[in-house]
Amino acid sequence: MPTKVVACASLANLRILMTETAGDSAAIKARLADPKADHLGCARFGPDRVEGNAERVVVGGTAYDCLKVKESSLCRWALSGVPAEAP
Repeated sequence: MPTKVVACASLANLRILMTETAGDSAAIKARLADPKADHLGCARFGPDRVEGNAERVVVGGTAYDCLKVKESSLCRWALSGVPAEAP
């Protein structure tokens, strides 16, 4: 089964989610499954909903992609699958 991608409406919120969960996939999955938790505008998407990259940035040595997601006019920020280039 393909892995779902965690993506957020804003890059800042993605970075907050990653910091607060220490990037632990089980912690992220639990938080997003909890209806009472602050999801920070983040959700998990199946790879079948991702149509490609709209934008890519590197912040503090970490690469992020803004993904085009089906049924959305806005791209959603996710950790990049491609490592950031060394400075």
